[in-house]
Amino acid sequence: MLRFNLVYGVLAVISWSAFFYKLRDLIKSPRNRELQLICGAIALYAIPFVIASPWIYVRVDTVLGVTNITTLFVYCSVALCEASFLALLVSWSSAQNRIQLWHRLLIAYAVVSVAAMVTLFSLGNVSDGEHHVDFDVHYAQAPYISEFLLVYALLYVVGMFGLAFMCRRCAKVVTDRPWLRRGLRTAAVGGFIGGSGYGVTKFASLTWDILGTSPLHWASVNVAPMCASVSAWLLTVGLTMPVWGVGLDRLRERISLYRAYRRMSPLWAELTRVYPEVVLFPDIHHASPLQALRDEDPHFLVNRTIIEIRDSQLALRPHYDPQVANAARELCTARGMGGDEVEAIAEAAQIKAALRARASGHDRHHGADIPHDPAAGDMKFEREWLGRVADAFHGSSLAEQATTVMQAVNQGAARP
Repeated sequence: MLRFNLVYGVLAVISWSAFFYKLRDLIKSPRNRELQLICGAIALYAIPFVIASPWIYVRVDTVLGVTNITTLFVYCSVALCEASFLALLVSWSSAQNRIQLWHRLLIAYAVVSVAAMVTLFSLGNVSDGEHHVDFDVHYAQAPYISEFLLVYALLYVVGMFGLAFMCRRCAKVVTDRPWLRRGLRTAAVGGFIGGSGYGVTKFASLTWDILGTSPLHWASVNVAPMCASVSAWLLTVGLTMPVWGVGLDRLRERISLYRAYRRMSPLWAELTRVYPEVVLFPDIHHASPLQALRDEDPHFLVNRTIIEIRDSQLALRPHYDPQVANAARELCTARGMGGDEVEAIAEAAQIKAALRARASGHDRHHGADIPHDPAAGDMKFEREWLGRVADAFHGSSLAEQATTVMQAVNQGAARP
């Protein structure tokens, strides 16, 4: 019993969290039919995990004064939930002239099934004690109640496999929305697990009990509810994934922008200290890079940082010395380094040497030297590249060594 209390309690928290998460969107767009359906479906799916918990199940029955009445509430809620999910998916995938027909069929099937379940449950006798865990097995051969259970199990199987089919079908269409596609595939897995692990097991056991005693009672009591719980978790995650998944991407992008800004800030500070005129919006730059996490538009902040670094480099080009870059490359090659790592150190060394040359008043007029730019104007790759250059500028001993060596060579050449 403790196991069911814990599992259902956790799933209740997850399901209701998903409901309130989507409810915010519904409050903003109260006439949106799709949001109405998904909020209603999630709520109907969350209710059973609250009242099916054995601790609450017994108390609901006690308050209402009807033994095992909570089972009827749970099964009817699940039936209506599946109908809502299917209606939502039909509205996504069908042509407009087919939506109304399928909606009517789904609603009619759900209404007829629920009406039959209520009628059969009312005609049956379930007053011999609380059976919050083994209700299906205990009353599998009871008049009217066995039919009630069969109607519900059949509806569950049809609903879950239909949900899995429709989710897979919709996932093939929405190729331009990756989080929606992932969510639909996740929900499809949940529908298949629920339909096969819970629905088929229950239906097979109940059908077998018509002919005799089913050997699936243990699976019906222990395995099937756990499959339904896993299914519910996957459905909740999958059907809310398009919302929180996009939010997760935004969070990752914000963190990535913060890291890029933090890496480039020291280099930006060195260059703009020499060329303050390139800074178009000085107020957007923060004293601490950590404040960039709270910036309203971190993309603009990072892009301005990139542009101002590049503008400073252009202004610094007359002081560039290609021999510094060559010296840095030779030092890197001697260490067995290669690729863009070498070019980042070479560019950092050139910046160091050019800043020192400018400070000392030397103007070598090497204007033809263009900084290495593997990003080719792509701002996302540009921030990664300048981050590497900034790392080398402040942390590479090879860049400092190349600058110092060439500075000594130039000073020696300048002596008479």
